[in-house]
Amino acid sequence: MNRYKLIIDSMLVIDDNGMPVPPTVRQLMDKDIRELYTRDKTKDKTMYVKECIVIYYLGDPKSPAKQSGLSDTEALKMAIEQADLPKDYIPDVLVIRLWKRYYEENITEAGRVVENLLKSIHNINLIVTTANDLLNQKIATGINADNLTESVNLSGIINAQSKEIPSLIKRLEEAKENLMYEKETELSRGGNVVSSSMDAEAYENE
Repeated sequence: MNRYKLIIDSMLVIDDNGMPVPPTVRQLMDKDIRELYTRDKTKDKTMYVKECIVIYYLGDPKSPAKQSGLSDTEALKMAIEQADLPKDYIPDVLVIRLWKRYYEENITEAGRVVENLLKSIHNINLIVTTANDLLNQKIATGINADNLTESVNLSGIINAQSKEIPSLIKRLEEAKENLMYEKETELSRGGNVVSSSMDAEAYENE
């Protein structure tokens, strides 16, 4: 029997009173979703909502964390902040299994290329930012014979890494176009209407 495909819009629906709508019968046939929902004994299912947020941030290729190129560790930190979970929250086996399922069920080969490029850009920006901060500290205290070599090396790192960004951005735009083409092809094969507005920008804003 096929399991229910994980998407946040159906896993977590909030009614007009701010309460989570219970999963459908079809969803509850999925053992993992059923366990996540039923193990939260609170009336308002607070923990269920929070853990759905964690699963979304780490598992959905279109989540803010994934679109920012964050690592799983960075994405979890963002999810904890958004879900208002304790800073020392650690996902258990069930949550990890659900977020990995969510990811595998929604990622495509073209999507993996986009994600890898987003991670590359994010990591380069981290390197450049860190190197700039270190160089600024040395400039503030005064560059001298003792720290000149290190300062020059930091400047070289900044320049070298910065030069990579335009090329990566260009490849990212091409990868997004390939991703949208992949989605259009998938929709066409399924007999669905393909919208002409399905471009890279639409993907980012979905």
